[in-house]
Amino acid sequence: NKMGPKKKEGKAAAGEVVEGEDPLQLLQNYQKFCKSIGLPVNVGVTKNLNDEEKYPVEQLLIDDEFGTLGPGGTRALMTSLMGSAVGMKGGPYKLIKSIRLWRTHCSDDGAAAIAEVLRLGGGDVRISYLELLDCNIGAKGASAIGTSLSHGHNLSLLTLKLDYNSTLGDEGAANLCKGLRTNMTLKQLHLQFCGLTQNAGIHLSDLLANSKSILEVLNVSGNKLGGLGLRDLCKGLMVNTKCTTLGLADNVIDQTEDDVVGLMALRDCLMCPDVNLATIDLMYNRIGESGANILVPALGPENTKVKEFLVDLTLPMPIFEKIFRKAGAGKKGKKGKKGKK
Repeated sequence: NKMGPKKKEGKAAAGEVVEGEDPLQLLQNYQKFCKSIGLPVNVGVTKNLNDEEKYPVEQLLIDDEFGTLGPGGTRALMTSLMGSAVGMKGGPYKLIKSIRLWRTHCSDDGAAAIAEVLRLGGGDVRISYLELLDCNIGAKGASAIGTSLSHGHNLSLLTLKLDYNSTLGDEGAANLCKGLRTNMTLKQLHLQFCGLTQNAGIHLSDLLANSKSILEVLNVSGNKLGGLGLRDLCKGLMVNTKCTTLGLADNVIDQTEDDVVGLMALRDCLMCPDVNLATIDLMYNRIGESGANILVPALGPENTKVKEFLVDLTLPMPIFEKIFRKAGAGKKGKKGKKGKK
């Protein structure tokens, strides 16, 4: 008794399904393909595509509740999305906008399959939101994703979240940023808890220094950039006019000489008239009173651009009050939201 999704506009007669818009056809393609290569069908995929309440299916959200998808399962799903294997019907599935995989262990091979969809999907499969959390993606997978987003291969992706891939590391960041240096459409990049060290700073800097970049949000919280990584990142930030949100929480930026150098570079960025940072998160970094004092000149009342500047409450109150700012009383960084009553 499962019927195809109802059409929004009267292009097709009642009950008739437009090619490329039928999640059940996508599911059938996926099931057949899994069978042909001897892979189990992931129940999570079935539940995503077989639920009429979710029609039209524009998002795939798959976690490890029903077993991990793995690299093979990820490839099977991506091949089915493109409708590209022999015997698949219906062509590419055109309604998908968001892919979210959590703890699926898609690994580098799975990431490469997703990258193919990003690179080749083009006009048919236009993914705007990609979230691969804790999926065991390393340098090779990051390279595939970076390449797929380089040189205008992909114009649809606006948000890329690779949080909790601790296997990514500095090499992964280098590979990803190499591709993103020539990207002109991505607006958000999240690399929280990805095993980055001070050596990743220069790669993030290269990304920010791309004059055609429209990246607005860069979140690298939960890494180990330290003062020198921050210093290097700021080199790119200094010539960037688009980035408004920078997440640097929990990055071992403390009170050493190197950390002082990094905080001075951040101060200089905040004082630069062309830099448009409005939201900065420095929580869980023990910058101390000496570090906070470095930032004070950049956060006087004349700086009206910075709406939110988060630092730890462990600072002495007089200095804390000089640099801490919280945007509104509502959601972080969102303008015009009313505070919760």
